[in-house]
Amino acid sequence: MKVPGLLLKIDEKLKKRLDSEQFHYEQLRGMFLPLVLDQLFIFVIGILSTAMVSSSGQEAIAAVNLVLVIGALAYALFSAISMGVSIVVARAKGSGDMDRVRAAIGQACTLIAFFSIVITVGLYVFSEPLILSLYGAADPLVIEQAVSYMEAYSLSLPPYAVFCVIFNSFRSLGDAKSSLILTIVINVIHLIFSYIFINILQLAALGSALSYLAARGVGMVFALIWLFRVNGHMYMKLKHFVRFDKSIIRETMALGVPFSFEQLLFQGGMLLVQRYIAQLTVTELAAHGIAGSMFNLYYAFSYAVTAITGTVCGQCVGAKRIDLARKYTREFVLLGRFVMLFAILIIMPVTPLVMNLYAPAPEARATIMIALAIGALPMPILWCDGYIIPAATRTAGDATFTSVISLLALFAGRLAFGYLFTITLGLGVAGVWLGQTVEWLLRMIVMRMRLRTDKWIKVPGIKAQKAL
Repeated sequence: MKVPGLLLKIDEKLKKRLDSEQFHYEQLRGMFLPLVLDQLFIFVIGILSTAMVSSSGQEAIAAVNLVLVIGALAYALFSAISMGVSIVVARAKGSGDMDRVRAAIGQACTLIAFFSIVITVGLYVFSEPLILSLYGAADPLVIEQAVSYMEAYSLSLPPYAVFCVIFNSFRSLGDAKSSLILTIVINVIHLIFSYIFINILQLAALGSALSYLAARGVGMVFALIWLFRVNGHMYMKLKHFVRFDKSIIRETMALGVPFSFEQLLFQGGMLLVQRYIAQLTVTELAAHGIAGSMFNLYYAFSYAVTAITGTVCGQCVGAKRIDLARKYTREFVLLGRFVMLFAILIIMPVTPLVMNLYAPAPEARATIMIALAIGALPMPILWCDGYIIPAATRTAGDATFTSVISLLALFAGRLAFGYLFTITLGLGVAGVWLGQTVEWLLRMIVMRMRLRTDKWIKVPGIKAQKAL
């Protein structure tokens, strides 16, 4: 059978399975393909940026890897607003209330700007004592570069927070074109400034942080302009940013706070993971950082499925079609498995070529390949159920349960088993990735069981509605 004929049959099969009263298959396909390109663009630029840092030495890549965990912890503190508003926007779009969509986006931008500025001040002022308290056992040169990196990186958090609210809102609306344009703008700028600061000015880890600052600042301005366009479908005004609707704020925080708390504890757990990882050699730390960066290529495909799941299920919930939300969740889990298998078959053979971009130490190459194999091979089964299902159940208000399971899986998998494999059994970097696999397994088991019940349906007015 010719490939085009096979692709046509696959397309027809997907149309039959994904068509519904709420969404047409062509509409979903038009949303999904830009999401894949969106995520690929983000991660490819991230890989190129990390490769530039890696060219400055193993100490630089190790320093960046340590600080990015702290950056993720900081973002967890204001992720309540970003996650909550994306669900509010999807529900409002599903119910046809565009005024509520605009009000939710504007209020979220204002709130997240305030909280992120407070966090930035704290991180900037206490950057050195925080790095020393967490990673005091690391190489002194790594610590020195980590401190300078963190000071500059923390300044990029406020513009990035506002950008993410706008970016995620467009995704929740199903406007994949706008989110793709925003992705291209911010990442192209990031790549250009990375080359200037790292390769030309030779600023190593600090150059990477400065490129984030420049790209996120410009990206935020462009995203705001995109919202205010007179000929755009949003056409927001200043009043949407300064008038506050208590019902929107309550709904946003009710949906987002459990996720924020989860992310806060999750990144706190990751900091504990980083503490035992810091006991490894500089070469092992660099190998782990490179493997994590390269692994984003696999995530590009899986995150696209997760993103469309949240958008579609959120709009189904807004339209009070919980039966369709359940149906699409199951279909997207199945789609995710095939997408991930495709990604593995495409990416794994070219992994050695991609690795050359980082110029790793010869002794690190085998470690990187082992880590990637441990991470990628279980992904089609374990990751899809453990992450796509929660993306759907959150839109129906099942935030607390999902967050608790996520944290329990993290502490049992990456922390407990990860420490056992990495330090106690002496498996090094491979042990860290085996702990991650245990976490995915636990999430998969629980979330599959959860979806079979009606306990995840917590939206007033449709809680008692029987799902098909």
